[in-house]
Amino acid sequence: MAAKPVTGYPAGNGEKGRDDTGVVVYGLRVALCLTVFLRVSPNMLRIHIVGSGPRTGTTLLAEAMGACFEIDEYCEHEAPVSREPALGAEVALTKEPADISVVRWPLQLDPSLHVICIVRDPRDSIVSVHRRAPDRYYSNLRFWKVFVRHFRYLESHPRFHGVRYEDLVHNPDAIQERLERRVPGLVRRHAFSQFHEVARPGEKSVRALHRMRPMDSASVGHWRDHLPRVKQQILEHGEISADLVRFGYEADSSWEAMLDGVEPGGFKSVLSAKRNWRMRARRSLRLSRAVANALLKKVGLPPRVVFYPMDKPLDIVRQRRRR
Repeated sequence: MAAKPVTGYPAGNGEKGRDDTGVVVYGLRVALCLTVFLRVSPNMLRIHIVGSGPRTGTTLLAEAMGACFEIDEYCEHEAPVSREPALGAEVALTKEPADISVVRWPLQLDPSLHVICIVRDPRDSIVSVHRRAPDRYYSNLRFWKVFVRHFRYLESHPRFHGVRYEDLVHNPDAIQERLERRVPGLVRRHAFSQFHEVARPGEKSVRALHRMRPMDSASVGHWRDHLPRVKQQILEHGEISADLVRFGYEADSSWEAMLDGVEPGGFKSVLSAKRNWRMRARRSLRLSRAVANALLKKVGLPPRVVFYPMDKPLDIVRQRRRR
């Protein structure tokens, strides 16, 4: 999203205060805040999609929901749970796969928030590729391990809804009906099975989906054609059989016999298998802002109004980074 022009801030070269244009702009912003404060919907429905890792079908589900339900605001591709919807929106949809580690406290504090978590067989996720790097595997098992650790704290929450990717592509309309029962306020426009006919995804979403097509299960079980990759990831990140049984992907650990005699490959993933300080800082900032948003809404203050004065400093930072 293009940064907003910087106006109304203290002039350089030793000048003090705001220029006349800045005063007018600032006054208009304050007036806008007061106006939209009165338009905030007390019954807003916020839906946020997370996943068991990258390449799990979050984009597919988000595009299907955005096209097939009445959604007032839908992020172009990805937006964290800490991003507040536009003031006046009654149904808002965002998605960020990695937010599985962030949504626990916002769910406890914000009664308008529903989280949909799409879960995919981790063996299929780690052999999936992305169009931005089609010659390399995209993800790795570290993300699955993080997901499992956080999922146990969330699965019993009444506004946390799990959806298996495999069920979505096998029977999309049944999943749509289940979401309608679990998430009050969803109004259907089209059937999930028709989403490819009515969806208008952005460029980033098209890259993630590879192309617009009907939902199908062709990619389910694709890991069987990539056993060296699967064995490599298990050796690096640890066994997953107990998780596969828990999520219904295997009856027991006998599937591991398929890996006997398989030489693990030296494959590299597009996404790093290590958590660096940037990832930790980003998670902490998102969690702090999401909790602050929820607390503000509890006392009747729309976060978009409270944090509105922060828009310009943030825009300045974004502009400087682009130079």
